[in-house]
Amino acid sequence: MSDKPMPVELVTWKSVQKGGLRGFADVRLGALRINGVMIYRKTDGGAWAALPSKPSVNSDGTVYRGTDGKPKYTPILEWANRDTSDRFSLAVIAAIEQDHPGDTE
Repeated sequence: MSDKPMPVELVTWKSVQKGGLRGFADVRLGALRINGVMIYRKTDGGAWAALPSKPSVNSDGTVYRGTDGKPKYTPILEWANRDTSDRFSLAVIAAIEQDHPGDTE
């Protein structure tokens, strides 16, 4: 992973404790604002940031569901590679922890 930090600014934070979900962040990355970044807690204790996604729907607007009955989601944005994704995730978690210590635990 690159050692170059990603310049992420936390705009808003909404803490949510539901399963692995820890909350939703709106962040600024340069001139780009990304709303609805989801923050999850891994079972091993680490946190990660997921870019926003939308429910997958068929032509009549019905949401596709997996065999478990949960809705399927489609990415809205994607990083070009895993290194960039990991750098973004680390930067978002660090920004949240700076302003809201313990919220991603």
